[in-house]
Amino acid sequence: MNKRIAGFDGLRAIAVLMVFFQHRLFGDVGEMGHLGVWIFFALSGFLIIGILSAQRARIEAGLSRFGAELERFLLRRTLRIFPIYYLMLATMCALMAFGIASPELASGMPYNFAYLSNIWIGSVLHYWPGRYSHLWSLAIEEQFYLVVAPLLLLVGARRHRAVCWVIVAVGLAALAAMRAAHWQEVTIYTHPLTNFWLLALGGIGGLTIAREHEKLRAWLGHGATLPGLSVALVALCVSEPAWNAWANPLLFTAVSAAYGICIAALVCSIACCRNARVIGWLETRWLAGLGRISYGFYLYHNLIPDLTRNHHAAALFGGAVPMWAHGLGVAASFAISLALAMLSWRWIEAPILRLKTRWEPVRKRTAADETRRRTRDARTVSDIV
Repeated sequence: MNKRIAGFDGLRAIAVLMVFFQHRLFGDVGEMGHLGVWIFFALSGFLIIGILSAQRARIEAGLSRFGAELERFLLRRTLRIFPIYYLMLATMCALMAFGIASPELASGMPYNFAYLSNIWIGSVLHYWPGRYSHLWSLAIEEQFYLVVAPLLLLVGARRHRAVCWVIVAVGLAALAAMRAAHWQEVTIYTHPLTNFWLLALGGIGGLTIAREHEKLRAWLGHGATLPGLSVALVALCVSEPAWNAWANPLLFTAVSAAYGICIAALVCSIACCRNARVIGWLETRWLAGLGRISYGFYLYHNLIPDLTRNHHAAALFGGAVPMWAHGLGVAASFAISLALAMLSWRWIEAPILRLKTRWEPVRKRTAADETRRRTRDARTVSDIV
């Protein structure tokens, strides 16, 4: 649970940069941000389902209990996710109360606090609410944890891949049904079922390569596999606006499934990669550093305005803001978001994660003590008999 996979921080950095540039440069043109979010989903599924499978193995080995492992998982997720998320929401509420931030979206705050931003956007507003739009993906992940964690801790570890395949099948069937029923695009885009399957697919990949499948790991780690998957993903990303407009729901779902498989395979390929040059690039100090603080960067970036995209900037330049000024605005927005993420990591996230690390050995000692106690009790019973 505490092992770090080389290259994953670099992949996180690339994913969060995709989202940032989508929001700051491309807007409604292209779907680079969608690919970035789906990479995050596949990464989360790969790691989280692997963790839950290991925890279930502890239960099956008699080293722990369902309640203890569920508490352990939820506490770890809470310590990682909640502090800066709720601090950000509380700060925005305070700014609204003092008239510094626009109160027009205050009605969505109860949904944001309950990790139901995707429901608010897709089923209440039916449009993207500007700077709060990105919170929908955080809601998807939290909902996935709450559904999948107890399920996988109750089901035998050897059945975890089957459970994930069921989630994938249900998700793709729901996607096809929603497209056939002509649901609004924003509702389909933010629905839990149309996103859960990507996390499950990442989990399937992680569980598969963990089962000593030497040929599969060798293929995924081959020097040509990662570039090939990258090219396929770029092609699917660039063409997404075209195939997203297809009227045939089955054809659209088939391409979406292929897209998801390529993303999950990319994550697994990095996990298996033995190419020192590729891993070295993904582990570049600045890239890995951005990946390490990517959660904070993602959380804050959309709340930082681009100072060149408002009527004041237009008036300053006589109507049309030149490209160099837009470039400076994007750079300033990036720098502020990065500074906030770095400060957040330094003063909030890292200290809390150290608490989690300190707590973990206590749990391990407790489990070991429990094993020794059970062995002692068994011997006592044997002596009595």
